[in-house]
Amino acid sequence: MEKVLVIQTGDEPDQELMRTAKNHVTGTEKEILFCRIIDEKQFQNNLQRQAKSDREVESIDEMEKIATAEANEVAKNAFGPDIPYTARGVVGTIPGDLIEIAEKENCEIVFVSGKKRSPAGKALFGDVAQSIILQFDGPVTVTTQSL
Repeated sequence: MEKVLVIQTGDEPDQELMRTAKNHVTGTEKEILFCRIIDEKQFQNNLQRQAKSDREVESIDEMEKIATAEANEVAKNAFGPDIPYTARGVVGTIPGDLIEIAEKENCEIVFVSGKKRSPAGKALFGDVAQSIILQFDGPVTVTTQSL
């Protein structure tokens, strides 16, 4: 079965991205791999802040379980019972681990949400979608969210 990778990098899913991916696979034999990724650097920074404030610290495994549960809920609501999907939560590097997942799972296309930025803003701060476009050896569909 052919797979497509749908990526959620932020806290909130991009509904337009989800509809676009669903439309792409509807009426085909394709399966969606929905990946909720949490940036490893951001996760490590959060762990350090939690440790300094004497709050309970979550491990990467615990965070991935939480992210997987969130991804399952989002995918169930977005794709419904008629679209085959697998949901996965990952703490990792963006875009490195995403490209690795896409290649390991033989995904034919990647769906990712970009942000509206000026050319200077993209040059200074980078863009996940742009990095994936440059590194993934296949088509990438990007929807754009406003900041």
